[in-house]
Amino acid sequence: MTGSTQGPAGAARTAAPTEGATDAPSVGTVFGTELLRARRGFPLWFSIGLPTALILPLGLVSAFAPEARENAVWEIWLRVVLMFWGILLPMGAALYAGVSVRQDDDARRLLYSYAFPRGRLLLGKYLALATLGLLSSLLLVVLLTGLALGFGELDTMARVVMGSLLPWAAGLGTLALCLVIAHAWGFTATMCTGVAGMMFGALLADKVVWWLIPLAWPMRMVVPIAGVEASGVPLPDTHPLHDMTVVPIGIGLSLTLAVVLLAVGARHVKRKEL
Repeated sequence: MTGSTQGPAGAARTAAPTEGATDAPSVGTVFGTELLRARRGFPLWFSIGLPTALILPLGLVSAFAPEARENAVWEIWLRVVLMFWGILLPMGAALYAGVSVRQDDDARRLLYSYAFPRGRLLLGKYLALATLGLLSSLLLVVLLTGLALGFGELDTMARVVMGSLLPWAAGLGTLALCLVIAHAWGFTATMCTGVAGMMFGALLADKVVWWLIPLAWPMRMVVPIAGVEASGVPLPDTHPLHDMTVVPIGIGLSLTLAVVLLAVGARHVKRKEL
């Protein structure tokens, strides 16, 4: 008798929280789930491996460079690491997006059958992958800081921090692009985008058309910070490419592109057939 007095309204109030948590996950829930899943997968190992792999081999290259005879090992080391960081970030975005989306093919068919906005899955995955990229950038800061301390070059810390983090911010648009391509056209198209990104970064990041090529934006941020051309050639002190005003422009373009592409991607996954 006691249980029957609750009525339909009371039953609905009791059931609603469970249904919402199960059938309509929030963006925050998707984000947290994606981060937890990354602990044992490729994205985590890649996030750790890329900055670590850049530091040691490139240090050996710097040590045997002709300029090293002039006690410029640290400067060469920093420039080369930041240059490759900017060039490789588009490929990193492609790997993050392509592998993550391909691993979810079967689960996504089930999740798309639930009656909640599918765009939450896209946005939550994007935020998780962007966070992994940020953690990778912070690891590069830590590794370079240790080297700067060893060389007694702590006065270069501003360049270390900016050269590690600003390319990540300028690459957020590229990550969104790769994620949308992965959902729309699959893994192979995403990898081709990453390869194209490395080429554009190495060839066009220091050209006047850089702002038209999102895949070149991470490397464009490196050019004035590291003081090198996109090819790695050091810039003369009075070269116009030292101009830092491109940094806020590049980051603003990247954030704008990310917002637009995520909106387009959310519309695509909403209309995508199971």
